[in-house]
Amino acid sequence: MIDMVLTVSYFSFLLGFGVLVANIMKKVRIPDTFLLLLVGLICGPTIWRNPMVTQYVDFIIVDVDAMSVVPDFLRILALVLIVFVGAFNLNFKELKRFSDISVKIAFLVVILNTLILGIAAKLIFGFTWTWAFLVGAIISGTDASVVFTFEETLKKHGNVLTVLKLESILNSPLSVLIPILFLDLLKRSPGAIVEPSIYISQFWQMVVAGIGSGVVIGLALSKVLNRMLKEYTALIIFSIALLTFGLAEAVGGSGMLAVAVSGFIIGNLGFPHKKKAEEFQSELSDMLRISVFTLLGAQIFLDLNPLLLAVEFLFAILVFVVRPIFITYLAGDFGRDAGYEGFTLLRFVAPRGISSAAMAPIVAIALGDKLIMNIVFMVIFFSVLLSSIVAQLVGTGKAVTIKERVDSVKAVLKGKKSE
Repeated sequence: MIDMVLTVSYFSFLLGFGVLVANIMKKVRIPDTFLLLLVGLICGPTIWRNPMVTQYVDFIIVDVDAMSVVPDFLRILALVLIVFVGAFNLNFKELKRFSDISVKIAFLVVILNTLILGIAAKLIFGFTWTWAFLVGAIISGTDASVVFTFEETLKKHGNVLTVLKLESILNSPLSVLIPILFLDLLKRSPGAIVEPSIYISQFWQMVVAGIGSGVVIGLALSKVLNRMLKEYTALIIFSIALLTFGLAEAVGGSGMLAVAVSGFIIGNLGFPHKKKAEEFQSELSDMLRISVFTLLGAQIFLDLNPLLLAVEFLFAILVFVVRPIFITYLAGDFGRDAGYEGFTLLRFVAPRGISSAAMAPIVAIALGDKLIMNIVFMVIFFSVLLSSIVAQLVGTGKAVTIKERVDSVKAVLKGKKSE
């Protein structure tokens, strides 16, 4: 009973504190993710279990380890609901219009990030190859919940914002699926022969079974929604999302992929009281998002060694820098048509979030190495912070002003050189 009381107390404290922060950030139209991480960090062991503090005070505000499986349950719940809601709100016409660029970026960037960032993790942190590629896979995808917070700021760049949304929705299942495959590889006994064909077939089994489950459940249960009363529509949709995830995983498919497919089908078939369902899902997904980010900050014990922090910071900057290289070659005509502002957004707005936060503790526990959580925390924090800065500059037009000033200086220097 004492453990349950502590769990409820810790959760309610983090949620309440996080909601206050999110409310303030919403008013000033700034994404709240990086501040939610800081809220958790301030409440967790990084501060209160620091040797310099423990010699004077033996106290901790939130002890996530005492919450048992609750944090893991909330992470999976948040991931399922956010993927479902993102696909549910995805318009078929938008998907059809931007499917080529969105699918190409979503899948190729995840694969390239897994490879390049995995190699970087191997060289920088000295992980084994499997561990390194796991790190790369965890931070390979962008986060829909953070991208949606840019909607008001980037309303002038509707096409680019739509592509960023589609990318984050499409890559969420993949950025969960790939780490699961690497974890399965780690479970093989030492010295066992690795057969690539087995993993390729397992990958496609997860994809096909996931899509199939999503289609069947989405089409079957969408008819149920037409018979539901307004008061219970949102609850049945929430149940459908969880049911889809569970059934798809039970038959060997990707639960996240199934959730995305069923959410897309249900959202586009049309049914009464859809607006009511959207309001409920928005509020619930906000609660879960706030909980997951504050819990992640409160769970890690960030090593404050200056050298290690510097290395983790450089790795986080590398994550931010490699995307423009990929997008420059993948965007094609869409990048040129988007103009300077739009292309800047497409290249630099790539926040990590729920998928990374949900998978990091699972992988850290499986590997028995908490350094991975520290790395993922730094990547999420700085990717959201830098993406927010770019979105704010472009959304307010300050990025263009800076570019114009730079161009004018170049023109003056060029003129003096010619003279």
